[in-house]
Amino acid sequence: MIRYVLMLALLLPLSAQAGPWPREVGQTFVSLSGERNRAGASYASAYGEYGLTPRSTLGVELGRSAGETTAILWWQRALDDGQGVHRIALQSGVGAVRRGDDLLPLAQGALSWGRGFDRWGGGWMTAQVLARMTGGAPDPRSPDMPSLAASFLTAKRVVKADLTLGLRPRDGLMVINSLWLEDRQDEGFAARLAPSLVFDAPGPVQIELGVVQPLSGGAEQAVRLGTWLEF
Repeated sequence: MIRYVLMLALLLPLSAQAGPWPREVGQTFVSLSGERNRAGASYASAYGEYGLTPRSTLGVELGRSAGETTAILWWQRALDDGQGVHRIALQSGVGAVRRGDDLLPLAQGALSWGRGFDRWGGGWMTAQVLARMTGGAPDPRSPDMPSLAASFLTAKRVVKADLTLGLRPRDGLMVINSLWLEDRQDEGFAARLAPSLVFDAPGPVQIELGVVQPLSGGAEQAVRLGTWLEF
């Protein structure tokens, strides 16, 4: 399974969460990742950020599962003045979902908070609440699709809350712990814990290796592998 996820992450486009810190003007961040659960269902995605102005960031997300392809373009604006320890940002985005012969519009909005700290070698905390709606979307489940595969598909309405604690215990290593809370129209509430390690690789590349452990809901345990690139 590890070998399959590695190939998926390198060959297919990742899933990342935008933090409230604006990307520096002219700077780009790109990440590729793949996820595969114990039931054999998989998901791959590509994520990018570009610094437009000192307070605004443009982002794009592409996702692919066995049942659909998604594309989202979003814009994020810092609401704070850049002073003090707290960072707050507001995000809005539009996109589309390709599911079979259907092309469905998608819209989302998010509010993010974050702050850095110097203890334990330095790190950061973030919280994000995101609401997403897919227009005209039927229930993504079908009689011939296993429920654990359908969990990777986009629900008509979903609200997510992501809480993250990141630590830098030493140079070249980050330890990231995320709690994902999700309320989907088709499945109800679910909670997952996603710890990961991020290692420096030669050049500007970083490698992320992690797992996704369900705490509630019907999802299966999954493995994640990704690459980060900043330039």
